[in-house]
Amino acid sequence: MSAGCTKADSHVFKTSDPKRLALIMPFETTPLSNRDDTPGAVCFDCEMGYSTFGMELIRLTATVWPDGRELLDILVRPLGEVLDLNSRFSGVWPEDFANAIPFNEASQLQNQIPPDDSAPRLKIVDNPLKARQLLFTLLKPTTPLIGHALENDLNAARILHPTIIDTALLYPHHRGLPLRFGLKMLMKKHLDRDIQTGGDQGHDSKEDARAAGELVRLRVGEMWRKLRAEGWVKRDGGFFSPNGE
Repeated sequence: MSAGCTKADSHVFKTSDPKRLALIMPFETTPLSNRDDTPGAVCFDCEMGYSTFGMELIRLTATVWPDGRELLDILVRPLGEVLDLNSRFSGVWPEDFANAIPFNEASQLQNQIPPDDSAPRLKIVDNPLKARQLLFTLLKPTTPLIGHALENDLNAARILHPTIIDTALLYPHHRGLPLRFGLKMLMKKHLDRDIQTGGDQGHDSKEDARAAGELVRLRVGEMWRKLRAEGWVKRDGGFFSPNGE
């Protein structure tokens, strides 16, 4: 028997089977909304850690597309007992939970300004259902939800959303699925930007959400330049082909 690739205090597991995930927390479809103040498009990223129920949501971040303005950035207490925050990947550490501020719906959805050089204190909600409901306040079913390898984030939050833009599909691997390029590689190749440089300190879901948004903006710009060269025009809030349709 070969030695394990890593050592930990607890055994952990992950399942991607929707039926098993739904036993822990049911999936929910993005509800209809009559609100007229929801963003035109939202970038979205989650971080996950291990609990006694498997891999669970521990941080959820949403930003406005295309400007990257923060909409929501919260820590999430998982339903099961925490076994491993997966910090070297999630970027979420025990001290983040210890120093987190209880979320208050009346407060602004943004980080508290930290004193001096201390790290920002994120807000925290008691469970992933609350985190999902907060995200739903920013969405309609027709709101494009932007991210990278979104099936992981949607599974973590147990969300069924009909309108998504996934940069893993927008920039497909030349050898086809199931191979996919990572977000870090796409940012370096297409925008000459380095992300996820924290090493063992892990990822930053806000950085990843904004990075996916920037890749979408790049591709939209490329597509529009091509259409404009073909004679398309933008007029009165709409786009019209060369024959005026």
